[in-house]
Amino acid sequence: MFKDGPRPQEKHKKKSAPTDASDFGFMPDADPAYNAQALQKAVNAYETVTVSVPGVYNIAGSIRLPSDTHLFFAQGVVLRRSALKDKLSEGNLFVNEGAFTGVYNENISVSGAHIVVNGVESAAISSDDDAKTILQTPNVVNGLRGHIAFLYVKNIRIKNVLITDLFSKDYGIQVSDFEDVCIENVHIEGLKDGVHFGPGRQFVLRNGKFRTGDDAIALNCADYSVSNPNFGTICDGRIENCTELPGADSALFIRILVGTAREWTKGMTVRHSDAVRTQNGMYRVVMRADDASYVSETEPCFEETCKELDGILWVKTHIGYAKQEIPLTAGCRNILFRNIMLENPRKRAVMIYRNDDAYLHSWYPGSEMPQVKNIRFENVQALKPIDQFLCIGTPVENVVTIGGNIDEYVYG
Repeated sequence: MFKDGPRPQEKHKKKSAPTDASDFGFMPDADPAYNAQALQKAVNAYETVTVSVPGVYNIAGSIRLPSDTHLFFAQGVVLRRSALKDKLSEGNLFVNEGAFTGVYNENISVSGAHIVVNGVESAAISSDDDAKTILQTPNVVNGLRGHIAFLYVKNIRIKNVLITDLFSKDYGIQVSDFEDVCIENVHIEGLKDGVHFGPGRQFVLRNGKFRTGDDAIALNCADYSVSNPNFGTICDGRIENCTELPGADSALFIRILVGTAREWTKGMTVRHSDAVRTQNGMYRVVMRADDASYVSETEPCFEETCKELDGILWVKTHIGYAKQEIPLTAGCRNILFRNIMLENPRKRAVMIYRNDDAYLHSWYPGSEMPQVKNIRFENVQALKPIDQFLCIGTPVENVVTIGGNIDEYVYG
């Protein structure tokens, strides 16, 4: 299910004539915090902002993009993240305004962003962090951990992105709760996911090069509670002309992770990452990933970001959704993968599954099975041996392979 009906848009009264960010003081030799403030002022005031002066721009903090923002970086412009003294204030480098309010943004484009991560990441939660403290930080949206990150958006264009030093927590590009997204001409390397999709519909990812320690491309309808901001179906997408660069040691090239949530009932047992729907929305458990079980006696119905009830830390998700719009299943359908080149030997290239470990138990006995259907692979070429091209761990309907050479590899 998707958020339907009229979608309010966050709008700024902005000038339609283009401007250069240098007019606001955004310059290679400027202070990192000043650069962030200058670029923020530019995108708040103008629809089209160009950064035309070549050089390395140090930036400390986040840039929040309003609706009707078109941001262009010229060749030779490098954006290097700089650490803030308060690490909990680190956010995504680029994020839309509505990610923090649940109000949709539309008509945003980012083109030409060459990002140097420089070891700086958002305050994404790991199992060893103080989750409650982090969740109450104004710059943090739980599970939104892309350097370029969009949540609650429509009509998004991301083009010509280069990132080669992903660190241990943050993804290169992340979009969730979206409609009509196009990502093209991206080159992403490092330790984490390259392009990470949460729930949404109508998207294209084309012309991508990846060398990542985690998934190159993730379609995670359900995910760990700290890895996706929301939970729901991904559908009607096309991923084409994407290449795995030699030397990658990634977990998977493509991951499709599905699952279910439950209606909350008094006395129910929950574990880390469990999702429950209540009279007031959806809430997820954020605890240590140690497979411990907790008994929920108090229904989570709060409006705050997070709250501890019965010794369980809950985070509120699906901000702005009416109860009837909140899904209990998170499936995947109508996805085309075309012209994919796999350059490295590996155990598995693609997984379509429900997770069952300490990080996420994504299906509950008796729950409706998440729907996975119409997954199509055209001209996928494995240039090195693969033990299993496709590993399936959930019921699927109509998975097709055409062309390429992957039929010679084991399916399971």
